[in-house]
Amino acid sequence: GVLIFLLFQVLNDEPEVLDDDFEPPPQVEAEASIEAPEPGATPPVGEDIPVIVRVVSGEEIVRFELLVSGIVTDQEFSGRVTGENTYAAVLTARFEAAGAYDLVVRAYTASGEQIVSEPIRVRATPPEVETPVVLITAEVVALTSLRVCPFEACNQAGTLEPGQVVTVIGKTLNQQWLQVETGGGLWVRFSAVDISPEDLASVPAVEPPPAPADTPTPPPTQVSGTETPTPTATGTAAPPPNAPDFIPTNAEPIEGGTILRITLTNASTNPFSGPIVVRVEGVPASPAEQVLTVSMEPNGTAALNFDLDPPITEQTTVTVTLDPDDAIAEANEDNNVTEFILVPPPEGPILSLRASVTGGMLSVVIQNDGGELTTNDARLVVSVPGETTTRTISPLAIAENDSATIDGISAPRTGESIRVTLFIDGINVATASVPNPNVVDVPPDGQDSGTQPTEGATIEPDEPQEPEEPEE
Repeated sequence: GVLIFLLFQVLNDEPEVLDDDFEPPPQVEAEASIEAPEPGATPPVGEDIPVIVRVVSGEEIVRFELLVSGIVTDQEFSGRVTGENTYAAVLTARFEAAGAYDLVVRAYTASGEQIVSEPIRVRATPPEVETPVVLITAEVVALTSLRVCPFEACNQAGTLEPGQVVTVIGKTLNQQWLQVETGGGLWVRFSAVDISPEDLASVPAVEPPPAPADTPTPPPTQVSGTETPTPTATGTAAPPPNAPDFIPTNAEPIEGGTILRITLTNASTNPFSGPIVVRVEGVPASPAEQVLTVSMEPNGTAALNFDLDPPITEQTTVTVTLDPDDAIAEANEDNNVTEFILVPPPEGPILSLRASVTGGMLSVVIQNDGGELTTNDARLVVSVPGETTTRTISPLAIAENDSATIDGISAPRTGESIRVTLFIDGINVATASVPNPNVVDVPPDGQDSGTQPTEGATIEPDEPQEPEEPEE
């Protein structure tokens, strides 16, 4: 029976006939590529960077390798199928030093075929080091107001007391106002804090909002003749009973117009001790605001000097403001601003000396080539080694381009040269010297010889000290 079955199978087997329309599957071109990072990327040093690879292959991919500059640094034995004949994997790269690196992916098929990607170059960069934020702080030196914007017309939002420390976060372009962290960015005057302009170099300049416009006064309400208007209560608060009252009382250029001296007076019956801000306008003062710490009794005065550059050479007007922020409660807040007319100071005297000796008597001519000289404290000091005499001249008045002669002074009997020095108000202003004819030289041969009286001696540069007053 078995033999019959086998014979039947042989007789019925027919050769397979291929369909004329049959086409073999297309050949898949193997390809590997790096999808991320992109060429030219700058990954940071010391961080794990994902490297996404894509492989096209007609065979299954069984291993992925990442080569960094020719060295295998990571591998993956499984991937995921993302499409027909397409595989993907994620490898990891890490760069320990800055520089350029070439990345290559190598994939292995089940039959051992290698598929290698084109290299891409990346450049590892050092991690960004955050610059530590340096806080700019300043100490408050005068009681001052905080304002919502950097203008005097802006609303006040509090006060700062002397000794408080604030953090500066902004400044105006002219550095006259500083923005502080207090209150979320309020403004304070530069002169009210102790900080130098150099310390503000790293503080950003802030574009302030526009100054508030003046609010126009509404027209008066029309009231009929039979109606009586209801008076409106004012909101002016009474000053404290111990309040001072500051008034600018003088402004005077001194030192040839290079210094402006401001005098202020406490017109109150109450004393005051503490800092006060003084501001000048209309003159080239730098800074234009200063803080003066005073201790003023009732009707007491204090003075403050402002440097002027260039100096005042013609008549001008200066506006002096005390406590411009109204930070100090005063008995009267309406007299803190005063205008003064400044007149250039007259040119001072320019003095020189001419000395001569005749008949044993010393004569001194004081020449004034500058402004008029008037003083009650003038002294001529006549000196030779070991001997000094003083002639007091009070008063001494010499007009411009005029001179005065002081004579009747006995010439010293010793010393080859007589020095004459003029002191005005204790200051050495001119010096001259003249040979002393009273000194006789004895030559080696025993013959007498001497020098003739000399006039018009030159001024010498050294400056002797004024002798002390003799004790009575």
